[in-house]
Amino acid sequence: MRYLRSLKLLLVVAIVGAVLAFFERQRTTEYGHLLDRTHARGQPQLKGTSLRELAQVLLELYPEGAEANLLMGTALADEGRLEEARAHLEKAMEVDRRNLQLLFLYARLLLDMGEDMEKVQAVVEELNRYFPRSREKVEQYFGEASKGKMRFGGDDLY
Repeated sequence: MRYLRSLKLLLVVAIVGAVLAFFERQRTTEYGHLLDRTHARGQPQLKGTSLRELAQVLLELYPEGAEANLLMGTALADEGRLEEARAHLEKAMEVDRRNLQLLFLYARLLLDMGEDMEKVQAVVEELNRYFPRSREKVEQYFGEASKGKMRFGGDDLY
């Protein structure tokens, strides 16, 4: 009888754990692109000179490539060289406009450069169109980053 109670308790704990794991996986899938990648197998993030050097090598090999220009744009933006970064990001967008990281970084760069909010919002709306599952988080992020200047879905301000 005690074994049966222990087995029932173990089964309840396993079911609760499975349900929680399901919700965690769903949230990670939906919003995982907004988190820093920390696992070595995930996609290690290069920073600073390492990122710039890798981007330079890739640009020499693939000067018209979207990924090479995205990496160089990221490296230059991290260094505060926004005009140069913008040129590389726009070149990457000519090749691949459906890259989540590229659209997000480009919209953030335009916002940081003080571009007209309509231009930034057009990029954010494009981001939302291509990646609708992350719409709420993206709108919240850019609403807060623009200090309430960007509007989404009517007259709501974030």
